[in-house]
Amino acid sequence: MAKRGGFLAGALIGGTAAAVVALLLAPKSGKELREDLAEKTDEWLDLASDYTDDFVSKTGEMGSIVKDRASDLGDQASDLASSVKGKVSDSMDDMDDITSDTLEDLKRQSSDLSDRFRKAAGDARDVAEDASEDIVIDAKETKEEAKATVAEGADDLADKANEINEEKPAFEEVKEELKEEVEKNNPE
Repeated sequence: MAKRGGFLAGALIGGTAAAVVALLLAPKSGKELREDLAEKTDEWLDLASDYTDDFVSKTGEMGSIVKDRASDLGDQASDLASSVKGKVSDSMDDMDDITSDTLEDLKRQSSDLSDRFRKAAGDARDVAEDASEDIVIDAKETKEEAKATVAEGADDLADKANEINEEKPAFEEVKEELKEEVEKNNPE
């Protein structure tokens, strides 16, 4: 699970970094760049949300399957115990000539066996419930980590956009330079 969470975080960070670099190196105006940055941020947030929702859904399904299997195992153990008790009871009816000591011994062994099956079924159910709770906790933690990573990436994008806005030259200066360059190239 940790490998998948690490991969997901790496994919999100790598994808975000690649998108930022591509946008920053594109020859666009500040407004277009900000629009592209906002659009890409929304896309990544949607993608991270989709991955998080899918992960939570899958772990919920796994927890449900584990609980169902544990319940089935408990039911099978109970059925087996009932079957054993039934067979012992039938055998007791067929064996009228067995002494009372032997009969008591069989009852005790049957009871011990039933208790063992019940205990084994209870232990299996407890293990399955603990495992499903751990899966849900891990899913929630991974979801929170993904949200934090996406938020951090969005903050970094916003900071970079602010830096770009602060570094752009004044429009009037560029206009004057262009005007001078046109006059120089067209001496008419």
